[in-house]
Amino acid sequence: MLTAKDRESIALKKFSLISPVLNGQVKNQKDYFETICVKPIDMPYYGFRMYSPKTLMCWLSDYRRGGLDSLKPGYRSDKGKSRKVSLEIADEIRKKRSQMPRITSALLYEELVKDKVILPEKLSRATFYRFLVANPELAAGKDPENPGEKELKRFSHQRINELWQTDIMFGPYISIGKSKKQAYLIAFIDDASRLITHAQFFFFQNFVALRVALKEAVLKRGIPKMIYTDNGKVYRSDQLNMLCAGLGCSLIHTEPFTPTSKGKIERFFHTVRQRFLSRLDPTKLKSLDQLNLYFWQWLEEDYQCKTHSALNMSPLDFFMAQVHNINFLANPQLLEEHFLLRVTRKVNHDATLSVESILYETEQSLANSRLEVRYDPDWLANSNQPILLYRDGMKVGEARQVNFFDNARAKRKGRGRQSQSSQELLESVETSEQKATPSISYAQIDDQLKQSSREVGDR
Repeated sequence: MLTAKDRESIALKKFSLISPVLNGQVKNQKDYFETICVKPIDMPYYGFRMYSPKTLMCWLSDYRRGGLDSLKPGYRSDKGKSRKVSLEIADEIRKKRSQMPRITSALLYEELVKDKVILPEKLSRATFYRFLVANPELAAGKDPENPGEKELKRFSHQRINELWQTDIMFGPYISIGKSKKQAYLIAFIDDASRLITHAQFFFFQNFVALRVALKEAVLKRGIPKMIYTDNGKVYRSDQLNMLCAGLGCSLIHTEPFTPTSKGKIERFFHTVRQRFLSRLDPTKLKSLDQLNLYFWQWLEEDYQCKTHSALNMSPLDFFMAQVHNINFLANPQLLEEHFLLRVTRKVNHDATLSVESILYETEQSLANSRLEVRYDPDWLANSNQPILLYRDGMKVGEARQVNFFDNARAKRKGRGRQSQSSQELLESVETSEQKATPSISYAQIDDQLKQSSREVGDR
């Protein structure tokens, strides 16, 4: 069964295949799709599958018509059914192939039957062979060999905002009271001009900080076609993938253990250490804001305006010479929506849900449903600011922080009679008690006692 996370992963995979066409990296769209479809494509959830160029053209058309949500698949017709080659069996096949890399597919099948990994009545040879065809790395005779050192070449794009490189640098320690906290510099550099589209020091190297830096960069310098990152956890987050895909920007990761592939951003960090941090006295820093003010002043007055040896002009002059290539979103509100965080939450039976340990409530009609919550982290500090609720990419409502005191006085809507307030209920009880209790006259009691005494004396 496809989960919401599976659908997002499939949509992101489809986008990664068509993004070179969207970003103008491909000269001939038909030839590019035919080249991609020569080999099986590793699609999340489905595994390796063959696709036709026509299918990829349909994905491109769907994205242009409806964005990333249009690339998400619907429910499978065989929902709930298991595959014949389960993940456990697939792992055992790979283990056996690694142990016996040279045996034929027929012998591999017999070895797995012998080990009782495969039951012939449940997994036939034909199904097994189709699985091997869909996974070319399991073909016989492929003994792992050392491929040798790969060729490395310097590269540079000609136009601005075609590619941005980004990374995180360890910064100085700042005294906060009696303790010290380390700052981290998150920076984005344009590959063609070497201009720093935005850089900022943070106390955390997480997605929230990365999101702030990227948002500022896009607001100031436009939307890049590609962003080149390493394989750090923060750059592998689903939130970043969704954000970039929504902007129409391709997120590209370097191969593991290849730090030289991001040479431009690494060279900038070297310049920061040499020309900025070496002149800075960390003991005089009073706050993170002060550090950023010093850094931004140095960045604008020194780095951005200083002639670059590879360009024979300053990064700012190079960037401004191609200002016509900048792509800004016409609607700033739409840009804000792209940078909202997205999480999936189950709405409880009482129409409440929790986001970062804060309880929200929404319409009762949305109770017991699973929705996508979109919000800005700053909204959580404002009790009057609602968060947005989406289902299948469409907004279905909002949720506001629960006010327990207002809810205690609010009247409930339901099938039965409207409940009385506590004051009305008390007055009703007192009235009924007064009617039920007979009045007592102590004078009458005294007269009755005297009359009884006289009667006794007469006797």
